[in-house]
Amino acid sequence: MKLTRKKVAIFVDSRKESGGAYQEVLNFLRNIKKYNQDNIEFLIICTSRKLNLKLEDQNLELHYFSMNVLERWICYLRNFGPFVRRIKKYFFIKNKFENFLKRINVDLVFFAGPSQYSLYLEDTKFFITIPDVDHRENIEFPEIVDTAEFHRKDEIFQKALPKAIAVITNAQILKERISFFYGVLEKRIFIINFQPSSGVDNFKGINLAKQKKTRESLKLPKNYIFYPAVRHPHKNHRNLVDALKILRSKFKIDLQMVFCGGDTAYTGSLKEYINNQDLNDHILFLDFVENDILPYLYLDAFIMVMPSLIGPTNIPPWEAFKTGTPAIYSELEGIKDVLGDAVYYIDPLDPNSIAKGIKEIYENKELRNKLIISGKKRLNEIKARNEFKQFFEIIKRFRKIRSIWEFNN
Repeated sequence: MKLTRKKVAIFVDSRKESGGAYQEVLNFLRNIKKYNQDNIEFLIICTSRKLNLKLEDQNLELHYFSMNVLERWICYLRNFGPFVRRIKKYFFIKNKFENFLKRINVDLVFFAGPSQYSLYLEDTKFFITIPDVDHRENIEFPEIVDTAEFHRKDEIFQKALPKAIAVITNAQILKERISFFYGVLEKRIFIINFQPSSGVDNFKGINLAKQKKTRESLKLPKNYIFYPAVRHPHKNHRNLVDALKILRSKFKIDLQMVFCGGDTAYTGSLKEYINNQDLNDHILFLDFVENDILPYLYLDAFIMVMPSLIGPTNIPPWEAFKTGTPAIYSELEGIKDVLGDAVYYIDPLDPNSIAKGIKEIYENKELRNKLIISGKKRLNEIKARNEFKQFFEIIKRFRKIRSIWEFNN
C-alpha cells in the first residue's frame, strides 16, 4: 500500500470572540513555525472566512471548508455503528469531509479545540486539544451547562476522545480528569502549558509614542486593575466589582478598573450592577484589542487580577509574567502545580479576599517586586521545558506506525 497523503491539517473553528481559545490557536501556529525542524508539511482548514489568523508570515496553505446540515448528518452516521457504515457504502453515500481531506493530501488532522467535525471522520486519524472539562465540573453556570452546549461538548468528548491518537491539555489535573471522565489512557494525554499570546510574547520593548497613543485612544485611567476576559458569569467580574468597592470605600484606596474582552448576554446585567454600586466612573469596558496593543494594557496596569471560577489555568497570568505585571489568581484545584508561587492566590467567591490581596500588593512594594520576579522565573521555566516538542513527537510516532503497512516508493 502506497502512502500518498503527507500533510497535517490544523483545523480551526474558534472565533476571535472566544478569547483564550482563539489566542491559543495563534500560539499553536506560531510554535509550529518556530519548532518544525523535521519539515513536516502543515496546512490550515478554517470553517469561516471571518477568522483573522494573520498568516502572512506563516507560509501555510489555507483552505476554507464547511458543510450544510444534510452533509453533516451524512458524515455523522458513522457514529451509529458498522451496520450504518455498511449501508452508506452500499448506497455510495460519500463523506464530504473525508473526500475533502483526501483531495488536499491530508493524512492527519489536528483539532485546535473541541470541534463537531471530529465526529465526522471515518478513516483519517486525528488528535485534539481539550482546554477544560468545565461542563462536567462546574454545573452551576448557565453558559457552561446550557442544554445544547452541555450535550454538544460531552458528545464530542465521549465519542471523539477515545478515538483520538492523542489529546493535548494544559495541566496535570486536567489530564487526570480527561482520563477519568472519558476513559482515555493517560499515556495518550500530553500537557502543553499555556503561553502568552503572540502580541505579548513577541513584545520587544516600549514604544513611547505608541504607549501614549494607546492611553489616549482607549482613555485608560491611571492606577488601574486589569482583567482581560470574555464577560461570562464564570469569569466572576461581579466579585471583582465588589472588591473594588471595598478598596475604595473601606480602605480608601483610589484604584480604577479596566475590563477587556468580548461582550456576552451577561454584560448588560453587569453594567447595571456597576451602576447600582455607583462605580460607573471607575470601571472602563473595552472590547477585544489587537495583539500589538495588548502589552501596553498590562504595562500600564497596577496589577492583573483574574478571579475566574473555572480553569485551572488561563493565558492572562503568563502574559502578566511576561510584561512584569504582578498577578492575583483564583486558588483553584491544581493551579499551584502550574503557576507555583508566581501569583497571589485569593478565594474567588469572597470579595474581601480579593480586596485584601490587592491591598497587600498596593501597600507592600517588596511583595509586588517578589511577584514580578517569580512570574518571570516561572515563565522562563515553562519555556525551557520546550513542551511543544511533544506536538511533533505525536505526529512522528503516528507516521512511524503507519509506515509499517504503508510505503513510500
